[in-house]
Amino acid sequence: MTVAIDARWMIGEFRGMGHYANALVESADRSIVKLLPGNFPESGPDTVRRGWGFFPYWEQSVLPGLCRQFNVTQLVCPYNTAPIHLPPGVRLVLVVHDLIYLESWRRVPRSTSIYQTLGRIYRRWNVPRVARSAHRLITVSEFSRKEICERFGLPRDRVQVIPNSLSDEWFIGAPLPASQRAEYLLTVSGEAPHKNLSTLLRAFAQLRSAAPDSALTLRIVGVKASQQAAFKSLAAHLNIASSVVFERFLEATALRELYQRARLFVFPSLIEGFGIPVLEAMASGTPVACSNSSSLPEVVDGTGWLFDPANAEQMSATLQLALGDESKLQAAALAGLQRAQRYRRSAVTNEIREFWRTL
Repeated sequence: MTVAIDARWMIGEFRGMGHYANALVESADRSIVKLLPGNFPESGPDTVRRGWGFFPYWEQSVLPGLCRQFNVTQLVCPYNTAPIHLPPGVRLVLVVHDLIYLESWRRVPRSTSIYQTLGRIYRRWNVPRVARSAHRLITVSEFSRKEICERFGLPRDRVQVIPNSLSDEWFIGAPLPASQRAEYLLTVSGEAPHKNLSTLLRAFAQLRSAAPDSALTLRIVGVKASQQAAFKSLAAHLNIASSVVFERFLEATALRELYQRARLFVFPSLIEGFGIPVLEAMASGTPVACSNSSSLPEVVDGTGWLFDPANAEQMSATLQLALGDESKLQAAALAGLQRAQRYRRSAVTNEIREFWRTL
């Protein structure tokens, strides 16, 4: 049996789905062929690079040909999408992280990024087809499993949950006390509309207005430099431009330090299949305030503060409530760190190994 994986997002500056794919491969008990477009860099042994890298073309035309050429019997596609037509004898193992792209354009508007909008249109066409035909279907949370089963009419036992996980480097011995934390809120976001960053900026403006002498700042990680202008314009309109910092891409060590020193981590996303940044904050010993929607209450499991992501006033009030009680912040940090142990890589590895044993 030859097992191959679409390795496009497993190399370079990857996060999210790339980390998940690497965790699957690292815990495998067999050799796995990594399939990449020809313009991608080499990725160690058992790597095959062929074809043009424009991803819908490569996925639908080149990838099936590679499966045929290298006698692949199991193809792992870990980024929601997959080839519609695979050669006879090739079984598809599909990871569907979330169904955000299937939400209505009214609930989740088009992104300011043309690339993201085109990607969303492609996933809307592709995912319903491949999800129903996949030999094995994996997702990352009970929330996502429920959505997938309801949307595609699949029985619950057709979808296996293997959650996201973090390596041991993320976990600290004890949360920093308040006296050693810096005066900033942290969010790890993006420009996609469902990340809801504009509402967080409005909530932060209300928070600053209620305490005009505060030195508190909002530090934002994850928004591409090319997409920051609209958010900076909104911050200027809200008179908080000097209190909002957009961080460049951070290596893992610098990002972990940023998490650890934050007074509070805020995650205002409208919809998430899991919510990795929330887990990263919890593992870093930083208290969390996040949306009360989709998978986030499942991940936090009562260890942080929840708010309605559509309501800037409630979001601001929740942040003010959390920041106003140091003892509760410390208790939330400890509880979140304990909850995060459920998603430690060593804890999830057994679930991944069981998946490979039954493949």
